[in-house]
Amino acid sequence: MKEQTQTTIFGILKLIPFAIVTAIIVLFWVDDFVGFLIAFIFSWVTLPAIGFSIAFFIMGLRWRDIWQRLAVIWGGLNVLLVIVYVLAVAPDRQCNPDIMAKHYEKHHAEMEELHRYLQNAVADSCAVTLEFKGNRLEMFHVAGEGDDHYSNLWNEEAREKKDSLMCVVGLTQEEYDGIRQRLKKMGCIGIEYSQTTPDLVKIWFRRVGMGRYDYIINSRSMTDEEKSTAMENLDLIPYNDHCTFQYGGGAIGPQTFSQEEKEDFLKRHKPW
Repeated sequence: MKEQTQTTIFGILKLIPFAIVTAIIVLFWVDDFVGFLIAFIFSWVTLPAIGFSIAFFIMGLRWRDIWQRLAVIWGGLNVLLVIVYVLAVAPDRQCNPDIMAKHYEKHHAEMEELHRYLQNAVADSCAVTLEFKGNRLEMFHVAGEGDDHYSNLWNEEAREKKDSLMCVVGLTQEEYDGIRQRLKKMGCIGIEYSQTTPDLVKIWFRRVGMGRYDYIINSRSMTDEEKSTAMENLDLIPYNDHCTFQYGGGAIGPQTFSQEEKEDFLKRHKPW
């Protein structure tokens, strides 16, 4: 009986590294940056867990008892999760000017249509910023007529006060849903639009780590001054007369496109 209890305890202890590895993989699925940050901070735990998982998986292939079988099955599931992450999840968590160009060519008509939709939906002299994660509202910033600053709400507070925020900028539920559905269809996450500059809309494409990649869509041809600004600033890469790519960094990491990245892209793609 005592020997059986010890075997059970040792078997459970052998499964702990697999649980830690699963938790890290799930964190990467939810948010790459958070997953990397936690894995790095607790590397004294995560690295041994990975090592022990590999060792126990190989030992478990002998299939001697239920605990070794569980180790092999759990290890196999972790490998499967990593494969699915690499093939299906990670590609949508990466970005560069070439990815932006390919996406723009595929969806530019929808972006222009969304721009026209916002011009008609948002009330005069109002401004709105919306961000979604799937169908869930993550950010809702508004400025009504006469306001000199935005009312900025995020996450649960933004969802709770959504109806009142819609009223500030004149959005109906149908128009709000129309914006969300159009963004989802074109694979983008948000918009930034103001009736004070109706020719321009910023369509948020993708977040990578703490940075964000955007399209600045212009319904008219860019002026010489705008072209000069787009060429000079590293956070901007002009794509054509009506579209500019933008990257903005977060608290840590790169704050703009790199000089090399911008120059290389512009050598291969002339904006005008």
